[in-house]
Amino acid sequence: MAKLKTFTQNPGNSAICYYRYSSDAQREVSIEQQKEAAAEYCERNKLKIIKEYADKAISGSRDDRPEFLLMLSEVKRMRPAYLVLWKTDRLSRDRVTSTIAKKQLRDNGVKIVYVAEPIPDDDEATEVLLESIYEGMAQAFLLQHRKNVMRGLNYNAEKGLYNGRKTLGYKGKPDCTYEIDEQTAPVVTKIFKDYASGISMKKIVDDLNGSGIKTSRGKDFTINSIRAILQNRSYIGEYRWGEHIISDGMPRIISDELFEQAQAQLAKNKRGGGQAERKLVPDATADYWLTGKLFCGECGASMQGVSGTSRHGYKCYYYYCSDHRKKLCNMGNKRKDVIEDIVLYVLNDLVNDSALQIMLADRCYNYYKAEHSDSGAYIASLEASIKDTEKKYDNIVEAIENGAYTKKMNDRMRDLESQLDLLKEELDAEKLRQKCELSREEILRYLHSFIGDVSKPENRNNVLELLIDKIYVYGDEMTITFPYTEDKRTLKYEDMKSLLDGRKTIDEMMNGQVDPRNVPPDLLSSMTDTGGSDFFG
Repeated sequence: MAKLKTFTQNPGNSAICYYRYSSDAQREVSIEQQKEAAAEYCERNKLKIIKEYADKAISGSRDDRPEFLLMLSEVKRMRPAYLVLWKTDRLSRDRVTSTIAKKQLRDNGVKIVYVAEPIPDDDEATEVLLESIYEGMAQAFLLQHRKNVMRGLNYNAEKGLYNGRKTLGYKGKPDCTYEIDEQTAPVVTKIFKDYASGISMKKIVDDLNGSGIKTSRGKDFTINSIRAILQNRSYIGEYRWGEHIISDGMPRIISDELFEQAQAQLAKNKRGGGQAERKLVPDATADYWLTGKLFCGECGASMQGVSGTSRHGYKCYYYYCSDHRKKLCNMGNKRKDVIEDIVLYVLNDLVNDSALQIMLADRCYNYYKAEHSDSGAYIASLEASIKDTEKKYDNIVEAIENGAYTKKMNDRMRDLESQLDLLKEELDAEKLRQKCELSREEILRYLHSFIGDVSKPENRNNVLELLIDKIYVYGDEMTITFPYTEDKRTLKYEDMKSLLDGRKTIDEMMNGQVDPRNVPPDLLSSMTDTGGSDFFG
């Protein structure tokens, strides 16, 4: 029988540290908290830190983390005696990746120690067992949370309660309805008034950012964030969460008239704006529903919808490259009906293919977990920040009571009060989110709800927004990319036109509009073998 390889630890007290957090929402304080805890541990145990590694906002389920890979590649050369981790799941949330990494570390004489999980180091077998138990407990905890996902969200939505979704102009807290935020509601009103009066989104964005005003998430405004605000029906009092719609569930910020004026301006600009309308005379009734998703494959610029009249007096509809108009790109106009028919075919495949739905649900879930995992440290850091801010506030109050009052102290107190409000609101929202874990089954049911006729504008637009990332148009083909995955699908115009024409003929034949004897003999076989590739194949 082969003899098991024993672990021989590198001599000395040198240590490396690895830190990780999964979500941008956790901010830098999560890493800082881990660093402080590791430093205290090393000082207490007389270990000398020789290098630190940190992967920021990267899920522990991924095995391509840059600092993680760098650490594994350097241990053979550095030969540290210890690797200090905050918890077992910092190394990896994937058990296979964790096992491989631990073997590589131990083969190079590195002993793994944990700051926040008590694991005795005098018995290797017990150490391995406890590591496995901690990993299993973490996974079981997540599974238990997942059971109450939609129950809590649906309960809140039925009653029009705050569901953790931040919206500019409103404030909210658990178990309460939304309230108007007196500080940011005027910003919303100004955005609507400016846009309805003809001011461009770019000018609105520049003005807001130049004034230091931030979005509901504390970030700079973009054209996309302005567009989302202008299309948000919450501002006319409509509460929406999934299928739940309450017409008067939100406190109104703007009037119906102002909202409709903004929508009319959006529709006008979607067709190419005032300048394009004068030059190309687009049909005001045309729906260029791919605008915002369609991009030139040659230069990457967005593609807009326009129309013109042919020499014979026929109205023609196209998508054109915005940089082509500036003579920066050679991409010509593309027929609207051809492009849209191909995309409709793809959307229909997406919503009616059960295998694709399962794959999409799985990838959406993995993306969700990567973005919303490991919130315990974030909650702890928020609570620590609240405690620290309250202490600073109390110190100023005490100083004032002792007679040391200045205007600067008063201004500082106001800043601290504002910080406390934001921190407490964020803490409430984070605790609520932890109680509402999303599951693969719920994502799958949501995708399944789109099955039907995607030619209907509402169905079509929902599926397009949810399942298509970007569409790149080239000379003789188009490439469709998808969110949550690097996969894509490339379709040639001629192949797709032949397929779609064939399907139309088959439909007409089945409806008695075409004599079957006039159908080409190879048409039926072409319906089952298009010569193209499957999604994500």
